[in-house]
Amino acid sequence: MERSIITRAKSAETAVEEALKLLAVNRESVQIEIIEPGGRGLLGLGSRLAVVKVTVLQMQEGRGSAAPDSAAASPGQADQTLSAEAAAFSREEQPTAAPPRAAEQIQAVQTKPVSADAEPVQQGEIGIENGVFRIVASGDRLPLLTAPAGAVLYKNGVPVEGRVSVSREDRLELESKPQVEPAVWRIEIDDFCLRAELHIQPGFETRYTLIDCKPQTHLSVPVQASRTLLPVSEAEVAARLKEMGVLYGIRPAEIKAACFTEHAGVYTVAEGSPAVQGTNGSFEMNFETETKHLGPKNREDGTIDYREIVEFPTVVEGDVLVRTLPAKPGRPGRDLMDRPIQPNPVHPIQLAAGEGVSVTEDGRRAVAIRSGMPRVKHQAFRVHLSVLPKLSHRGDVDLKSGNIRFHGDVEISGGIQNGMKVESFGSLAVRGAVGSATIDAAYSLIASGSLIGAQVNVGKRNEFVDQAEPMLLEIASQTLMLQSAIEQLSQTAAFKLNDLQQTGLGALLNVLLRGKFKTLHAVLVRFSEQAGKNEAQLDEEWAAYATRLKTGFLDLRLGGFRNASELDLFRRRTLELYESLCGPEDRPIFADIQYAQNSHLYCGGSVRVAKGCYNTTLYCQGTLDSGGTLRGGVYFAGKGINVKEVGAHGGVATKLQVSEKASIKVGNVMEGTIVQIGRRSFQFIEAASNVHGRLGPSGELLLF
Repeated sequence: MERSIITRAKSAETAVEEALKLLAVNRESVQIEIIEPGGRGLLGLGSRLAVVKVTVLQMQEGRGSAAPDSAAASPGQADQTLSAEAAAFSREEQPTAAPPRAAEQIQAVQTKPVSADAEPVQQGEIGIENGVFRIVASGDRLPLLTAPAGAVLYKNGVPVEGRVSVSREDRLELESKPQVEPAVWRIEIDDFCLRAELHIQPGFETRYTLIDCKPQTHLSVPVQASRTLLPVSEAEVAARLKEMGVLYGIRPAEIKAACFTEHAGVYTVAEGSPAVQGTNGSFEMNFETETKHLGPKNREDGTIDYREIVEFPTVVEGDVLVRTLPAKPGRPGRDLMDRPIQPNPVHPIQLAAGEGVSVTEDGRRAVAIRSGMPRVKHQAFRVHLSVLPKLSHRGDVDLKSGNIRFHGDVEISGGIQNGMKVESFGSLAVRGAVGSATIDAAYSLIASGSLIGAQVNVGKRNEFVDQAEPMLLEIASQTLMLQSAIEQLSQTAAFKLNDLQQTGLGALLNVLLRGKFKTLHAVLVRFSEQAGKNEAQLDEEWAAYATRLKTGFLDLRLGGFRNASELDLFRRRTLELYESLCGPEDRPIFADIQYAQNSHLYCGGSVRVAKGCYNTTLYCQGTLDSGGTLRGGVYFAGKGINVKEVGAHGGVATKLQVSEKASIKVGNVMEGTIVQIGRRSFQFIEAASNVHGRLGPSGELLLF
């Protein structure tokens, strides 16, 4: 049987050597046929593989038999074939020459045809036994081998990639050295230096061993991988922590767990102790602070009593108004660098006693020393308490009683006659009708009767308070600089400290106020003048402050302030009064009236009208709600109007006005009524119902 093989390579010589190797014969015992000489492509671009066919001579097959075969090539033909082979090699050395056709190279070569009764082609096999490759390459075709994934397989010292053929002479070896994947780790410290975290990707050493298998024509090399953990050195982690300055809160057990883990993760290897924050002082109030709005009461005869719709909070003498709870200091902590972490400072509650209130010696309780309405102002850690007295006037306010002006709440069981004036620095309740009178209330007004031609002002601060607020801030600021100047001058020879203690600061203040501190002197004079003009309006607290200001700075006949401590006490008192003006009010501002006609009413809060208004001008900062009818006049509400009916038949001029962010809601609108929202207005030509007005996104007036 004829043995032949076709091989391909970059050159004919290489293809012949590969064929001789696969057939396991030498060059003298084969017949060589150059099918394709190879070389470069057209115009020198690309390349073609050389193709050769190598056939074992019959005498080699017959193991020394000299019987010639009729199909064997004659010596002349063999010489001609070798000449063609040499020509092919020559053409490969000259790639620019046009290669001859394959038919011209093999025209003198004859091979023995394969008969139909020839034996089937056999293929070699490769297997693994006791961890060693066993190659059986006696067939017509060589076995194939596919390299394992992960492991490195060498064929004759060269790494194998993908699929290759092997012969008996090939030496196959699996990489014996382990594959090492080192661990990757880092330590991160948070911004507060309270936590150190070890981020780790563990390392492994992987070894591959061959798995025995039966011989087969195509072997995908089976391997078994064994992984061994490469732990991180605990000493290295500890050294790294030391380099980063970590000295406190180190966790050895957590470090060990991280160093020997087999899974990627994050471990807290050191943790500081955060500071435990304390709590500021607090206080508990033992009285109601909100004014209660009650619903109207039904009388037995079927009528409704609108007079008792508001209930004011009251206390009696001896009541404990406020109890304070002490502040609890925090506990220091330590960071990773073993530095202390201080907790935030805590502040106790300071009780300040105003009119009608006394504070116990321990500063823990505030007690009412008279009956009246409690008032509290809470700003930061200071609580100012006072009890406003309540004046109850029986009957009408008329020429017999005279005008009423009271620093507290006022309750009038009757009405207010024409030309009279009632001024309350608290809340005012009037049970009867109000004529052409003037009413001023600092917080609220409850009018159970009608207002006919009245001038009403609710929630507007007096002129003195408006002017005092900026002056107090200027006095406190300038006094602080004055204190620094006095401290510096007291160290000089001209002003000895002992002399100042004996004579007081009067002489020194006189020099400074007329020299460097002229601005402070001007503010002090202006404040004293305003206090004198409004002396009747000042309560005990303000009157005492105005007196101390005058005797300490302006009237120095008694020496003024005796020492720096008195001056500093005055400055702190100035700040307390300023904070009381700027602090949040604890009492709501509102007005509840039944009916108003030909009146003018201003309110710094909301207004509620039970029955309605006629030809009245009403201005309020809050909302206006009316369950009756508004006929004639102008009604403005900063936060919105909600009314049952507005206007009158016959076109009585009535105008409803709100700010641009508010809305107007009316159940029934008569013709001639004007509604204005911001700068947009509309007059109704005919009556309408269920009107809701507001501004759209583009500022247009929407009525629907």
